[in-house]
Amino acid sequence: MKYDSDQIEIDSELKFLLEKVKRNRNIDFSQYRMPVLERRIQHRLFETKCETYLDYVMLLNQDPKEYDRFIGTLTIKVSEFFRDPKVFDMLGKTVIPEIISQKEAKGINRVRAWSCGVAYGEEAYSTAILFCEVLGRRVDEFDIEIVATDIDKSALEIAPWGAYGKRALRRVSPHILFKYFTRSGGSYVVSDLPRSLVHFRYHDIISSNTLGGMDLIQCKNLLIYFEKELQERVVNKLHTALNPHGFLVLGNTENIALEMRDYFDVVDLPGRIYRKRLSDTGSNLKAKRRC
Repeated sequence: MKYDSDQIEIDSELKFLLEKVKRNRNIDFSQYRMPVLERRIQHRLFETKCETYLDYVMLLNQDPKEYDRFIGTLTIKVSEFFRDPKVFDMLGKTVIPEIISQKEAKGINRVRAWSCGVAYGEEAYSTAILFCEVLGRRVDEFDIEIVATDIDKSALEIAPWGAYGKRALRRVSPHILFKYFTRSGGSYVVSDLPRSLVHFRYHDIISSNTLGGMDLIQCKNLLIYFEKELQERVVNKLHTALNPHGFLVLGNTENIALEMRDYFDVVDLPGRIYRKRLSDTGSNLKAKRRC
């Protein structure tokens, strides 16, 4: 029984910590998968030499900058350029050309893409490079914006510089490396053209307002950290953010919930690439879920 009471106390302290973070940083981690969350928080406790969650709460009181370090610990930043090569190959050969074709058919030059949970920006810059490759000299004819978002403010301060070590570019072909990167000391810097297409901003997919008007959304390896109910809410937001016939890309271990599959067509199942059906709207989706 002692173990049970001790565990209840620990769970209560963890809940108190998460509520404090939500209250002071407006980020709600309560519907993240607890085993993953606890492992990452325990790592931060070890780094700060805190023995309990309440010790860590006291540290947050003493050092408000620790909030940002805490958030950084809970977010994933392992990425590289053109990660999941088959997915990016599909984007470059099928998805982006289809988006451009749609725009040209309607006489529209505005293109919007969203890279969600962007960390240090590798995915967003990879997408920008693909747009440059697909359009070639015609890239200036289009108003292209890739919105790159994350909840880690420290990562968002670094990403706009576009400077990366060699490891992040291990999947980049010599042609792309020569064309879109400049060597600067021990780093490789993304060239001005693709960098000009990417705009970084803070956004919490859970609590921030839903973005809109997107032709392409990449939200990879984020849903796996959420409980099922939160996964559905997030996919609902992504659905709302997409233009009709817009494309959604998830991580290769993620799936759209059964309740929402009527609102997407599968473009490439192994690559987890979906397309929003023309007749569906976010309001229709919400109405059906209430039935």
